[in-house]
Amino acid sequence: MKANAKITRRSYLRPLILSLSFIGIGCGGGKSSSPVLPSPGPSGASSLQGAYEIFFQSDLSPGEFIVLEANLSQTGKHLFSEANGAAIFQGQGPTAYQPVIVVSHLGGECHSSGADEVTFDGTLETPNSGSQAATFALTENSTLGSAVTMASASITAAGVMSGTYTSPAACGFPEDHGTISGYKDSTKFSTANVYQGTLDGNAVVVWFASTTSGAEATAGGTYNGAPLSLTGFDSGDALTVTGTISGQETTWFALYDSIYNVFRIYDSDAKLLGTLKETP
Repeated sequence: MKANAKITRRSYLRPLILSLSFIGIGCGGGKSSSPVLPSPGPSGASSLQGAYEIFFQSDLSPGEFIVLEANLSQTGKHLFSEANGAAIFQGQGPTAYQPVIVVSHLGGECHSSGADEVTFDGTLETPNSGSQAATFALTENSTLGSAVTMASASITAAGVMSGTYTSPAACGFPEDHGTISGYKDSTKFSTANVYQGTLDGNAVVVWFASTTSGAEATAGGTYNGAPLSLTGFDSGDALTVTGTISGQETTWFALYDSIYNVFRIYDSDAKLLGTLKETP
């Protein structure tokens, strides 16, 4: 059984705020949390590419949901994730809009351990400067097999998304369906912002950095005073970085909380190792 870990719910009400005002309020810290307004494309078309956070709420099991963190690219009508540009995790709770999410599992239904490849492949009905209809498939290829979620949604020019999804039975889990909501968010981390705290009883000082293009990410700093160097990828507010720590190959799943300006660090079994706060 996977360990449960609590994280502060930080962003799922933000689609409503954006749809009313399209005004972003920066929270400071390691990334810009203001929404990315679309840049004009050919023939007046708008670009929806960027980092997204998408929430899948089950109708059959209201206390269960999946969160997708993805970097999406757009070519004409095609909206898709690049390689290593998406990650998912599962949560539990009595309602979708509770203040605290309980993270129950990293990856989707088919993920047990090892590699978890997630891809987003969508089609826009008519790319333009306003709201538009889209259909997409969210595919997970992992340890136990493959699962495909089909969805249809409306996406505003600012990247606010709402719609429905269906998932056939896969990897020992029954069919599921429900609603989706999401938003587009600028997510770039910088070496200039240093975070520190205790992870599993060990003193850590670390920075995270996103590349200017693509989904690659790095982390550096110290772990119990020894140099720390990790590499991997970021997708939305989530980073997955791997490297050698204290002689052991280690993977961190880092979730950024823009409200409190902290990183919550999990191991590959969804165990919460600790919280890192930005140094003054």
